Amino acid sequence: MTAPLPSWKAVMEPRAAEVLHTMGASGFKQLHDEMVLFIRSLALEVGDAVQAGKTPPGLPMTIDGVVWYSIPVFNERVLFSYSIFPDQQHIRICDFIWIE
Repeated sequence: MTAPLPSWKAVMEPRAAEVLHTMGASGFKQLHDEMVLFIRSLALEVGDAVQAGKTPPGLPMTIDGVVWYSIPVFNERVLFSYSIFPDQQHIRICDFIWIE
């Protein structure tokens, strides 16, 4: 039997995590939980795209040599940016903007 392949993960920078936490603590727990699931699903989708040699979701922009992908969350007032770290099999959320 072969070992399962490691799964891609999402890592949030402290400021982004703080905004997500504030969302849940401000009475928007359902939105918080939906964003956690959305980000987790995105990490898996990005991993599949990278492994298949396809373009990951989002609008790419290069800042100081790092490619960041900007994602607006459909029907929510949330926007965030992520970068890809294929060697570590994770995406890193840097900016997480929630307009309350």
